[in-house]
Amino acid sequence: NAVWGGVRLRDVLRSMGVSDDDDLAAADLLHVIFQGLDVPKVGTYVDPEGGYSASIPIAKALQPEVLLAFEMNGEPLPRDHGFPLRAIVPGVVGARNVKWLGRVQVGAEESTSVYQQGDYKLMSPTMDMDDIHDAPPIQEMPVQSVTTGAVFSQGKLRVE
Repeated sequence: NAVWGGVRLRDVLRSMGVSDDDDLAAADLLHVIFQGLDVPKVGTYVDPEGGYSASIPIAKALQPEVLLAFEMNGEPLPRDHGFPLRAIVPGVVGARNVKWLGRVQVGAEESTSVYQQGDYKLMSPTMDMDDIHDAPPIQEMPVQSVTTGAVFSQGKLRVE
């Protein structure tokens, strides 16, 4: 957990002329793409897009809690956490909270990077890896566990 400081992405988008009052679909403004400055390498594979890239739907990007963060806990953003700038998108899988931001872009299509198109996908039990490009990218955090009850007694919390 951290306390993030920065600017609202929606304010940046509004300063560029993108407004939630606009007909975003008619203007082909459906996704916000975050392009990182880092260039991940997996074995010999390097994404042709360059740095790590991922996107979120424009409707999520215009929510007031989405930030372009340059501070963490009242201090400049540490290098390991994305200095100089990173996306903070609460409620969305961490893969969409791109660190080391170099570019933010708005467009009709989601990011074409391997990290959006080939990884972090929501696949049904009937799908196999041949179907991965048909699977939707994970955006919201999927449920990992369910709490059925909690009891606080004698200064202790028991979760069931």
